[in-house]
Amino acid sequence: MHALRWSITLTILVALAYAVFVAIRFHHVDTRVYAWASQLLQGGAPPSVAPGGRRLDSYQLDAPPLKVQGVDRNLSGLTFDAETRTLLSVVNRPARLVRLSLEGKVIAQHRLLHAADVEGVTYVGQGRVALLEEGRNRVVLAALPSAPDAEIDLADTFALTLSMDPPSGTASGVLASNAGFEGIGYDHAKDALYVVKEHSPRALYRIGGLASYTPGQALRVSIENLSEWVGNASVVGTDLSSVEVDPASGHLLLLSDESQTLVELDATGKLLGRTHLSGRPGEGVAVPQAEGIAMTPEGDIFIVSEPNLFYHFRPAKT
Repeated sequence: MHALRWSITLTILVALAYAVFVAIRFHHVDTRVYAWASQLLQGGAPPSVAPGGRRLDSYQLDAPPLKVQGVDRNLSGLTFDAETRTLLSVVNRPARLVRLSLEGKVIAQHRLLHAADVEGVTYVGQGRVALLEEGRNRVVLAALPSAPDAEIDLADTFALTLSMDPPSGTASGVLASNAGFEGIGYDHAKDALYVVKEHSPRALYRIGGLASYTPGQALRVSIENLSEWVGNASVVGTDLSSVEVDPASGHLLLLSDESQTLVELDATGKLLGRTHLSGRPGEGVAVPQAEGIAMTPEGDIFIVSEPNLFYHFRPAKT
């Protein structure tokens, strides 16, 4: 009898340990509890929301989540190409750039040669994109080919390395897994790239003058550290997986995978609004691993989630 009780107890403990592992590994319960506790310690409510934002909490899912056919895993990063009215995303392994319709259908795929863990992409105009390589901590400017299956060689393209101190215990210049630069967005009106670092710590940088650089000209780049804008986990989330610039206002949209939130900041870093991605009223859908966000001038929001999920949110009708 004693052996039977011990066997039952051991089985229960193993089941509980596995449940905790699943909750942390796939649902990020630990980070969500942390964000909730931080918010509670600060008064039980998020900071006041200022007028002038997109009212993100009023957005509605346009259709059920779509699995992107032709992409099995690692779908990451997203941007809107206003010249063709299509979307661009990246896959880091095997490295390639994927062009999507606004309905989430694959239009073209371009293999990325000499790429190192590409996690983000943003369209900068005139048929060019800026790609974010987490593996090398650099922003790469590349021209988009016209052929739907043509390759893009990153070995011969212009790149800016974003040097930073490595975390303790890692080799010099090498970031710990999933702790590096994760998302990139572009403000066309100000010629400014925004780059976010995922965590440990969260960081936000604004790079001016890079996207408009033409080979042969003098390079004049300014880099601003705006990390104080994203220092509060109860506001922006416990990690940053992507950043987008609202083309109509220049406001920033920050995506957090772990906290399952989308946040809007104005041009000074002030919070304008936020919404939860999972458990939205009346929708009952989840965004398991939100990795990329794009917005059209009309205000439609598109999100991609690993392994290959595509979401389209529309603003509330007024």
